[in-house]
Amino acid sequence: MAKARIHFVRHAETLFNVNGQLQGWCDSPLTEKGERQAAALGERFRGERLAAAFTSDLLRTRTTAAAALTGHPHLSATEMHELREWNFGSWEGKPNASLWGPVFRDHGYTYAPASPDWPHMTANGFDSVIDAVHRHDPSGRAETSRQVSVRLVRGLDVVVAAAEHSAHTESGDVLVVTHGAVLGTLLRHLAPTHLLPAGFPNCGIITVSWDDRHVIVGETDASCSFLTSI
Repeated sequence: MAKARIHFVRHAETLFNVNGQLQGWCDSPLTEKGERQAAALGERFRGERLAAAFTSDLLRTRTTAAAALTGHPHLSATEMHELREWNFGSWEGKPNASLWGPVFRDHGYTYAPASPDWPHMTANGFDSVIDAVHRHDPSGRAETSRQVSVRLVRGLDVVVAAAEHSAHTESGDVLVVTHGAVLGTLLRHLAPTHLLPAGFPNCGIITVSWDDRHVIVGETDASCSFLTSI
């Protein structure tokens, strides 16, 4: 099989990102900087040969995906509920620290934005973190690790099938615009030993390629993020 390639992208900066608010299934608009990031993403992918594109069905990813495809008017991104961020239940919209503080303590760490302890917490996968979010949600609406896994695998199967078809037909790569935590979860399914650092940048790009022999996860391309902290 020819090499299949998927470009995974985190959505552009939003109001909740700037405010430090939890943003799972709830939404907020792109900031002015986020709009500039998304426009830069369009220029970045203008020269890429793309055969298909997918996005979560939330506003922030749909807006980012539309900008990313500016140079590909023949393509529109397929919206997928399966590619949504983790559902944080009643923690949606609340300060990040209000949830991540207890979750980090459950794992023996102290929370800080873009914490270097995140890779250690998730070295064996994301299940314990997702289940801790569910456990701390008084409403019980936050997803369990099983719910997240079933949802994302269902979506990933569609994306991988498109990428492998594109590789066989040599028609181009696949673009996926999704969310920070979900991006890490998807990568772990494709490359179980890969550890994504915390603080993956808005409009950061990471490319995964594979053939019949092995999977390669590229370095994070932050050229469209303006190298700002999140």
